[in-house]
Amino acid sequence: MMQTVGCILLAAVAGKPIHIPGGHVVDEACVVEVPAGKVFDADTAAPRTSCAPSLSVGVQIYASDVHLKSSEPLTGFTADWVVPEKPIHSYGQVVYFWPGFKAQQPEMGLPVLQPVLQWGQRGSFWELQSWFVDGNDPSYPYVTAPSIRVSPGDRITSYMSLSADGQTWTVSGTDLTTGEDSTLQIKYSSAGNTDYDYAMLVNENIGVDASCSKMPAGSELVFTNVTVNGKIPGWTTRANCAGNSRCDCGNSATVDSSDEVHLGWSTGTVV
Repeated sequence: MMQTVGCILLAAVAGKPIHIPGGHVVDEACVVEVPAGKVFDADTAAPRTSCAPSLSVGVQIYASDVHLKSSEPLTGFTADWVVPEKPIHSYGQVVYFWPGFKAQQPEMGLPVLQPVLQWGQRGSFWELQSWFVDGNDPSYPYVTAPSIRVSPGDRITSYMSLSADGQTWTVSGTDLTTGEDSTLQIKYSSAGNTDYDYAMLVNENIGVDASCSKMPAGSELVFTNVTVNGKIPGWTTRANCAGNSRCDCGNSATVDSSDEVHLGWSTGTVV
């Protein structure tokens, strides 16, 4: 049985900056890490001071994505993928790939639930970590499950679901190769207290800029077994970095005839 968290467990001691998917850079002590098997409830958690984000270094952007707006509240999302190779060069960049539910618009700075594959978050390695992020919430803007280390070639499966009573979100990613998972359970009222109306599959980058060798070796990540509210979705594709001199790495977003989503890039100079 899941238990509600009645006190806050901080991810680390104060003073260490950490990048936030869909956000900026914050003190890592502002990130609430929820132990496995617990449910985070802000109403019963210890009071805390505001955590204001600072600006990120380099361009932070959804380099490419697919998204949809739903006419009904979103309650379920599945997606699988394979961990790509390491970036060719690692110079402090952060690379994210994630499926997520977003409130209001498919843009940064708005509430988001997301199991995230992340490179460079804490070092030169891949991790899987489930997040809730809302940079506009002054009290509990960043809530996570513990991260797990994953390796190139590992097969990842993920899901997000709202409980039948509408009270609790589960955000989960599992490494099928090792059996480890990062699963966040958080009260609806503590996860933006809002319905989510956008679903997304995203390549988000920080500090890659136009140095394309900072992207993973290879040319794409493919999301498979994608369902939204139990159905095969129809996506709008977008590549914000394509043609953008600040971050153009030949970014692309396509959906094939098998409804698999391809987020692509080039690791060489784009001409």
